[in-house]
Order: sequence, then structure tokens, then C-alpha cells
Amino acid sequence: MLKKLCIAAGALVLAAVLVVLVWALTPAREIPSALESLDTSIEDVRDWDKVIAYVPLDDRTDNMEDVVYLAEASGYQMVLPEGDTYCTKLDGQEPNSNGTQYGDREALMTWVREMDRQGCDLFLLSLDQLFSGGLVNSRSVSGDFPLTFDDGTTMSETEAFDAFIFSLAEDPDNRIYLFDSVVRLASTVGYQGFGLEEYNALRAYGMVARPALEGDELTLENVFASYRYAEDGVTPAEDTLENADYRSVLTEEIIDNYLGVRMRKLRLTDYVISALKTAPYNNIHLLIGIDDSSNAPNIHYNELHYLERQLGRGSTLLTGLDSLARLLVCQIAQDDYGGYQVRTSVRYIGGSQSIPSSEYDRYTLEETVDLHLDLFQAIRVPEDEAELQFLVMTAPADPAQAQAYCEELVSALEYNLQHHIPTALIEASDNAYGDTLRQMLLERVDFGQLVAFAGQYEQANVTGAAMAMGFSRYLYLACCKDKDPACDIGHVRQIANSMALTYAYSLHAQGLLNQYISRLGEDRNNLLPNPITGKLIQNKLEDLFLPACEELVCAPLRGGRVITSLAPYADREIKDLTISDVYFPWNRTFEIAFTIGVTLAET
Repeated sequence: MLKKLCIAAGALVLAAVLVVLVWALTPAREIPSALESLDTSIEDVRDWDKVIAYVPLDDRTDNMEDVVYLAEASGYQMVLPEGDTYCTKLDGQEPNSNGTQYGDREALMTWVREMDRQGCDLFLLSLDQLFSGGLVNSRSVSGDFPLTFDDGTTMSETEAFDAFIFSLAEDPDNRIYLFDSVVRLASTVGYQGFGLEEYNALRAYGMVARPALEGDELTLENVFASYRYAEDGVTPAEDTLENADYRSVLTEEIIDNYLGVRMRKLRLTDYVISALKTAPYNNIHLLIGIDDSSNAPNIHYNELHYLERQLGRGSTLLTGLDSLARLLVCQIAQDDYGGYQVRTSVRYIGGSQSIPSSEYDRYTLEETVDLHLDLFQAIRVPEDEAELQFLVMTAPADPAQAQAYCEELVSALEYNLQHHIPTALIEASDNAYGDTLRQMLLERVDFGQLVAFAGQYEQANVTGAAMAMGFSRYLYLACCKDKDPACDIGHVRQIANSMALTYAYSLHAQGLLNQYISRLGEDRNNLLPNPITGKLIQNKLEDLFLPACEELVCAPLRGGRVITSLAPYADREIKDLTISDVYFPWNRTFEIAFTIGVTLAET
């Protein structure tokens, strides 16, 4: 009997092992890209007058779905290059079809020229992508990086800029909107062999105060010379670091490469600014974003002051980075409507607008908002005179008044929506109110009626996202004569996308998911291909995120209303909304993407 029991037990174990093996060896389910449900290819072009040829910074959600949804909600159609020509791949991931971890610059330059030949006259182009193959690679290239085209022609980055971008500008019907970045203080984790130790060490090195240059001393070469030294101009910057582990990580080779990256990047940006000032064209616009900085006198100090002094015709320097493409979509709309200046009011609730929210913010929240209002030449007016109102929730200056701040915000939103006042919500409190504020908002506010909503992340990116969404949607509703019902679907998508990323992922699923991944022994910053843990992590992502979306996004939006016209006022019911097919576009947990389905009631 015992022998039979042992045989039976062994059979059960073997069967269980076989089940696990079959499950592990079964190919992973193919999850469609969120962009597959959108019209982003040249074959889908309906009207070239409303098409924007878009070369994105990279393939993260901030630069893909968020931008496409905004364009759709504003009356435009985005067309993107095919394939993986603009994708970034972390170490150990399958490379792009060109065999690299970064974008195909030559293919993208050629694509831009082809879009011009096809009849497109609106271009939204990332210089980080065209010069370096994307944001991450722009933080890694430390020397000359020439382009070699299929016909054997080789060009430097600046020669390619002249040949491809300036050639677009020769056609006065073309409008070119460029965006670029001031390289941040640290490298990217999981790229070119850099891990979290290198990131922390380089960020600490970049944060060391350098000699401040003023007046005639503020030249490009002097900025470069100041990189290596601490504030006294003599002591090597790395020698001032108290953390011995950081000093051990910062080898001479790593420091040389880090400084080489900064020199190359600043030279390229300086070239473009100078070229725009002297070129005989008025149809090129450049928006430069400051990537992850602080208000300390770090290595950014001289770079930023140098760029501010160099700025001229067509160039603007702004805090934040991941909202740049969206801000330029809004600028395209504003230009199309004759530079219409929106009468705007801003109300801060919470009382902390006069301080930076974190070590990554260079400006206070109030300064950041003002910079974005200046970008769109908004006319500041009292609330009772405003066409568009921004309600900005900050962290509580007095924690004892947190409940009162929440009530003030929700009551203001209820009043505005009831009285058909176009309103944008910037939730910049960094979850300082916990579940209280979220519950009050979801129970009492119809998010579908907002013209914009953004929350989480650093203040600069939250502000940029909400400002771009708010101004562009308002301009569409107020100025567009031939409205397209598809634009309303685009707007609901962008509201739902922002709610899902804020409430269902950042505040719910992400932390739990990171804990689960840690228990599996995997790296949340770079989830290397693995048939077993990959499936486990994907299943966990779906189990945590999708039910939260149903509760916190889909259910609250169903039955709500989306504004479709202002004069006369009109809205439509959101009959159904679904979120599905969630995945990690970069195989890390910092960002996710998903498909959003929207059905509106018939008009």
C-alpha cells in the first residue's frame, strides 16, 4: 500500500511539474500596442491640413499615447514613423531592427523629408531623437555621432540639421516645432551598463556646486571648464562627496564620459539656438526642457544661465521635459487660431505653491505655472472674468486644515461644472491627502466635464501636461468651427489615461507590483526576458491594475458627460469606457501603456 501511495504521489508531482513546464513554454500572449487602436499611419490620413508629422522623444507613454490623445482631442491627427525607428531598448532587451538600443536617426530624417513630399506642413520633431536616437541615448553619447545614410552620405548632427530641418523651413507653408532637453544630472538605470549605484553617484556629482559664471565669463568654453571643479574652482568636484561609495564608483573614465555627454549636448543646443536667430525663417519654433534638476547651484547652473542668455527668436527654455510635445501641440493649435490669448484664472488651494515640491524641481509651483501661462500668452484675469479656470491643489501648508482644503477644491469644481465654466484640475499635492481627496473627487466630480486633469510626478510635468490639455481643448471648443465627434472621444481617452495612471497605477498598483517583483528576485528597473517570471509579472500587473481601473476610472466616467461645444453649450454622455491590454512599453515598472475604448451617446 505504501509503495502504491508513493507511486501516486510521485505521479501527482510529475503531473504538476509537467503543467508548470507546459505553462512556462507556452508563448506569451501577444498584447497589442495601445497605438494600434489609433490612426497614426500615413494610410489613415484624412486631411493633410490637420496632420502633424511627429518624431517622438521615445516610445514611453508620455511621448506616445498622451500626445496622440491630446492631438485628437484638439482636432489634429498624428502620423508617426513605422516600426521601431524611435524606440529605446534597455540592456538585455531585444534590440531594434537596426540592431541598436536607440532610434534610427537616418531613417527618421528621411521619413521627415518624405512627409514633406506627401503634403504635410506641420512637423513636431524631437531633436534628442534626431540627433541622438532618443532621450536615453542622448545621456550616453559623449563625442561626435555622425549619421550615415543609405546612399553612403555621412553628415555630422549639425550638417543633418541644416540639410533636413532648414530645408523644411524653405517652404513658407511649413511650420516646424522642435523640442530639445538640457541633459539631466544622472544617467539612465539599465542602459549601457549603468545601474542604480552609478545613477546615485552621478547625480550626487552633478549636484556639487560649481563656480558661478557671470557677465563676460559666461562663455561655452568657460562653462565646460567649470564642470570639473567644486565651487572654489580648485577642488575636483568628486573630492567634495562625503559618500565614499560614490567616490569609488566615479572612476576617471565615468567622469570623462559624463562630462563629454554634457559638452556634446550643450554644443548641439547652442548651435540650434544660434542658427534659429540668424536663419531667414520665421516658421521654426524651439522649446527646450530642463530635465530633472533642482534649485541648488549644481552643474546645471551655468548651463541654464548660458542658454537663457543665448535664447532668441523662436526659442524658449522651460522647466520639465515629458510634457514638451504636448505643449507644442497646444502651440500649434494656438497658432492656427491666430494666436488667440485665453483669459485665464488660477486658484491655488492648499497653500504650498510658493515652494518646490521635491529636490527635482527648480522652481516653485507658482513660478512653474506662471512660466506655462507665459508660454501661451494667457491673459490673467479674476475668476469671474475667466474663459478658462485652473484649480491647482498643492500639499497642505497647514495639515490640520487638510479636510477643509479638500472641501474647498471639490466645492469649486462642483460649482464650475454646474455653471458650465471650462475648468482644468492640476493635482500637484503628491498624494499628501491620501485617499481622502481621491474619494471626494470621484464621488462628487464628473471628470468627463473637465477640460484637463493631471496628477502625480514632479510639479513641472504635471503642470505642463494639464496646461497643454486645458488650453488646447479649450481652443478647440471655443474656436474650431467644424467640430469632429472623434475629437470628443480623444478627449475622454486623455482624461481616462490620466486618471488611470494617477489613481489606478501610481497610487495603487505600482507599489504592490514592485514588492512582488522584488520577492521574485527581479529588477523592476529592467525586467529581462524570462518565460516564467515574465508571465507571473504580467499576470500580477493585470490583477492589480485592471480591477482598479474599473473601480476608479471606468465606472466613474460611465454615464458622465463630455463638453462638446461652448457656444451654445452642449455635451454628450459617455456610454461606455473600457481599459485593457496593459503592458510595460520599456519592460520596467516606471511606466505602463494600455488600450482605452470609448463609446459616446449619439448626438
